[in-house]
Amino acid sequence: MTQTTQAAPAINFAEQSYNPRLLINLAQQGFEQATQAQKHALPVALTGQDLLMSADTGSGKTLAYVIPALNQILSTKAVGFSTRCLILVPTRELAHQVLSLTNKLIKGTNLQAALILGGEDYHYQQALLRKNPDMVIATPGRFMEHQRKNQTDTENLELLVVDEADRMLELGFCEDVEAIAQACNAENRQTLFYSATLHSPKVQEMAQHLLKNPVDIRLNDATQVQNNIKQRVVVCDQIEHKQRVLAWLLAHEPAKKRLIFCNSRKLSEELATFLQGHSINAVALHGELPQELRNDITRQYRQHSFDTLVATEVAARGLDFDGVELVINFDMARNLDDYLHRTGRTGRSGSQGKAINLVNITERGLLLNVEKAQGATLERMVIKGHEAKEHRDVATNAKLPNKAKTKKPAVKSKKQAAQERQAQTNAASIWGDGTMPFGKKKP
Repeated sequence: MTQTTQAAPAINFAEQSYNPRLLINLAQQGFEQATQAQKHALPVALTGQDLLMSADTGSGKTLAYVIPALNQILSTKAVGFSTRCLILVPTRELAHQVLSLTNKLIKGTNLQAALILGGEDYHYQQALLRKNPDMVIATPGRFMEHQRKNQTDTENLELLVVDEADRMLELGFCEDVEAIAQACNAENRQTLFYSATLHSPKVQEMAQHLLKNPVDIRLNDATQVQNNIKQRVVVCDQIEHKQRVLAWLLAHEPAKKRLIFCNSRKLSEELATFLQGHSINAVALHGELPQELRNDITRQYRQHSFDTLVATEVAARGLDFDGVELVINFDMARNLDDYLHRTGRTGRSGSQGKAINLVNITERGLLLNVEKAQGATLERMVIKGHEAKEHRDVATNAKLPNKAKTKKPAVKSKKQAAQERQAQTNAASIWGDGTMPFGKKKP
């Protein structure tokens, strides 16, 4: 395995020797210069080598594998009639996003791309797969259903892409991915393996099973938030206090588009209703909504039909929302990876972003884990008139003056108490130096 983190030369798409139709479509979509992730990934992927890559969210990984896939399919003849490229992603939202980009870049060609997802018409998908589309974008669970019934043809697959591999692990898709890969021309295919983080032993194990002598490119520190994202903490009490703080932040922190994260479906809906009551155009997004409605919500959010999305973790992974200037963690993320993905929804492609965490005493440990990983205490934000009354965290207490501790008097016996009273009487009857009786003038 070859590992590299060295700087890569700039890539101007118009100057590359890609398929002419692909170059036209890239220009029409406004793609001119490659991002840092694309500069590292594209030269490797275009030579046919396997690739293992980790990079920050929002770094342009999707284009880094769609370009090599399309260039390969447009520039070479197929072997047999199999699907030529299979892209596996963990969530339906990310699959739709990849399909949208793919459709823009195959405009004017004869290529066909199919979307195979759970929650959508199974028989329609059967019909799509019978046509052996050039590219299939799929979630592992539904693709496995079709594969078990011999409705897929990946015998001569040329390129397998595994995106957001760490999220695949969290959702329990690792075994499905490995089973799918075994049927995908295991000897001769190229595999591109992308993940925001690679520190999990299980993710590394999956990569070893799927990849052959890959180039290993690591462009991020898996524990760090990008420098262009300003992180803050507001110490809060319970949920009613958090709601008041949230309303204040949305009124006083300017942002064209805001994304609020919480940890449950119920709370996401309650917060959206609460904010609507404060004249804020907010909509809830969670995994229990019908897929068609989820697609409609994400589409409207991208098109700026509303400016505040209240979401569970379903929106944290892989989704690329342009222009999110403010992320608020109403609930602290349950682990470091989720925190990194949430904050990564802002500050995309190097733009400035802000992430504010509302933390109560029960979430203090989660915050400390984030601070420990980053090696620094996150900046505290105190909102006048909305200070926490019940919760003071370690960082806040460190700034408060230390109060002198009052020593409790020692318990005395009756004899000791009597002796002390007599001594006080004697002391009151003499001068401080004990030379004259009290009441007499000292010469």
